Amino acid sequence: MPNIESFKIYPSIGIARLGNAPTDFFIGPEIPGKNAKPAGGYKDEQGRIKRQAARFRIYGYDENGLLVKEVTSADAQIKWTVHLANKKASWKEFQGLSDNTPLRNKKEKQRSKLIIDPGSRTLSKINSEALFDTGKFYNTSVPLGEMRTDHDGRLFVLGGFGRSGSPKKTKMTTYANNDGWYDDVSDGPVTASIMMKGTGIEVEASASWLICAPPDFAPGIANVLSLYDTLLQGNIDMFDYKMQEVPSFTHHIYPIIASAVKVKWVSMMMWQEHGTERSEHGTNDSEQGMGESHHESLEHISPLILDATVRETIFSKLTNPYDPLRGDDNDMPMLWSDYYQDSIRSNGEFRNQTLCRWQYDYLKQWKNGIFINDWVEVPEPASEITPKGLDRAALENCIGGPFYPGIEAGWNLRDKYDFIEPFRLSHEKIKAGDITGQMAIPWQADFYDCQQEEGLSWWPAQRPDGVLTEEGHEMVEWTRDHVGSYMEMVKNWHRLGFVIKKGRRFIESERSP
Repeated sequence: MPNIESFKIYPSIGIARLGNAPTDFFIGPEIPGKNAKPAGGYKDEQGRIKRQAARFRIYGYDENGLLVKEVTSADAQIKWTVHLANKKASWKEFQGLSDNTPLRNKKEKQRSKLIIDPGSRTLSKINSEALFDTGKFYNTSVPLGEMRTDHDGRLFVLGGFGRSGSPKKTKMTTYANNDGWYDDVSDGPVTASIMMKGTGIEVEASASWLICAPPDFAPGIANVLSLYDTLLQGNIDMFDYKMQEVPSFTHHIYPIIASAVKVKWVSMMMWQEHGTERSEHGTNDSEQGMGESHHESLEHISPLILDATVRETIFSKLTNPYDPLRGDDNDMPMLWSDYYQDSIRSNGEFRNQTLCRWQYDYLKQWKNGIFINDWVEVPEPASEITPKGLDRAALENCIGGPFYPGIEAGWNLRDKYDFIEPFRLSHEKIKAGDITGQMAIPWQADFYDCQQEEGLSWWPAQRPDGVLTEEGHEMVEWTRDHVGSYMEMVKNWHRLGFVIKKGRRFIESERSP
């Protein structure tokens, strides 16, 4: 075995998610395309949402940068350090794609009172744990979660319990900038030092980052535009990241189209257009019925491969990411865009979100018949955990747009923050709390406000607009009965249901009565 000369932590950006279950949790996705499915469901026996933990691993590389192996406690003494913070209340107001905005809580002179920062925690033994429980908002204690190591020396980090509040009982008035409020979303660096057995030399690993975000209420439905897609475009721009020259239909084209089609299960608007009983049980419509089975027949897919008119029709509906403000009558994807404030065109229509340029370019090649026809069936997820797979599995389940402001991260991550290599953030300029600082405060206000409006959706693959019940065939509002205001979302977010796959349908499950 080659000597290990360097170490890296993966995933480069880990994702933990909030939940109000005090003890039960599950590990987030670690293989692309494979959802994390907790035993017994996403809620505990009392109907409380289980937290999603982010698991971090260390990999060793030789002098040529080639992977040697995962490094565990059997190989080395590993010392993990994590620093989580919440800076939302001290951040600038979110007002779209502008950084020239006033501070939140601008009348507060002692800005440190607005920052929930328990400091860093370090673990150097297996099967140990530490709490991020000393941070405060003014004089209110706000725990941000905990970190643990297992018997192999891998690291688990869990976020907060979804608690939001206002010590001064300030009324919520807006989706993003509520002065006097806090929540327990957080983010920060994850670092490690490694001493391989028998060497006596301690070496630092390339560091990672952690984001503790709200729950994903439709974990089996992929985002049309994921954070992985968006940051992949950044890799192409910053690092000359090489993409496959000619796209594969199976691995590049099909996933984009299938993710758009599956939105029908969480969008009333899409259900009305594409969610008929015909499409649930199979149809010869090439778009409907896609993404439902790992054994999708070629009969359903063949028009997307063989029919140039079908390909041209689909591509013609895409908004051009090279000119997103142009007033063409393109309407796909049917999501609001980052340009929400300037979205109304002269003809009264709205600007919708674009795909990334790499996605658009691949689909343009596909439209022109330049693609690899390798379709057999929906590809099965990989069977092994890999470093690159950990990056993708974490980020493909996050929102990549619109960032208004988003769910896990905002446009600062896409447009401003520095990366030292693909998906790996620089720790020199970015500090704990900087990724989530831009986000809505409290997060529940945005979760209430960002529902389908004016014929476009926001993030239905994580925050559903509509759902099917087990007995029903018509869509109902996801928030019905439980939530009708900002405050009701703060109080009742954990009562809402998860959308899970049952047979060929995605239905609402585990909704509290």
